[in-house]
Amino acid sequence: MTKLENHDDVRAILKKGFPRIRAADEEPRRDLWPAMLRKLDAHALRQRVPWYDWALLGALAGTLAFFPTSILLFMYHL
Repeated sequence: MTKLENHDDVRAILKKGFPRIRAADEEPRRDLWPAMLRKLDAHALRQRVPWYDWALLGALAGTLAFFPTSILLFMYHL
């Protein structure tokens, strides 16, 4: 078996294993924008604030209430 035949075998296996990539000027089979909007809407509905974010916010508010001069420290790091 020569190198050229071996390359042809590999090329045939790769063509069979991977789907054909459509040309740049070819139109998609369907409009993808409505599916994208549905996916974004579903993600927005599922998004909730976890409990530990509320705990961190409460700890920050408590720290600022007991140590008001630390406001400058937090503002510096923002």
